Amino acid sequence: MRFHPDKLLLQQYAQGDVDATQGLALAVHLESCPECHQQVVRFERQLGAKLEHQAMKPSDDLPSEDMLSQILTLPQKSREELLVPSKPHQVTVNSRRFTLPKALYPFRDRIGDWRNYGGKVFSAVIDLEEEARVNLMYMAPGVSVPQHTHKGYESTLVLHGGFSDEDGHYRAGDFLLKDASVKHSPTTPQDEDCLCLSVLTEPMLFTQGVARIFNMFGKGLYP
Repeated sequence: MRFHPDKLLLQQYAQGDVDATQGLALAVHLESCPECHQQVVRFERQLGAKLEHQAMKPSDDLPSEDMLSQILTLPQKSREELLVPSKPHQVTVNSRRFTLPKALYPFRDRIGDWRNYGGKVFSAVIDLEEEARVNLMYMAPGVSVPQHTHKGYESTLVLHGGFSDEDGHYRAGDFLLKDASVKHSPTTPQDEDCLCLSVLTEPMLFTQGVARIFNMFGKGLYP
């Protein structure tokens, strides 16, 4: 694993200052990256220490007795319930089966049907009811996606296998953040496929070949 979110993005994640879609991609990355996970823990501890030194808020901001009573009477999960592991969830695409990261388990019922692009590229939308588009993307071995850029931001997290573009080769766990300043053409090796989690704030804009027809009327294309 060579490509990670920058420290500012991790700090924003620890402070809760990222949107739901970006937060999901980061949570999946943290699940497989001890280095970034520890960095987030450090940021959270720093934030906690800062809060401890702040003055107490006025008493009228504190929970009322009725509210406290309601909280204390809420049903509590037993230790046994908390220790029960989540059942692994798998997706099947192009006759291949993949186990999803645990951070995606709560959204397994929000994964749409796989759409096929020419028999080599597949996508399935994860409906988070957010403006940004979240997809699972699968590329078969030996695939090259036409060169494109982005009207907004594209976050990509490699879940399985790997792919290359003009900036390097990416393996499982790697996190990429691309913007309008980048043009790239993701390509899988001849002997390896790739499954990714993709977050797009705006459609892709193709910059080469006949794929530019999708840019008509300035709309671009969501995979």
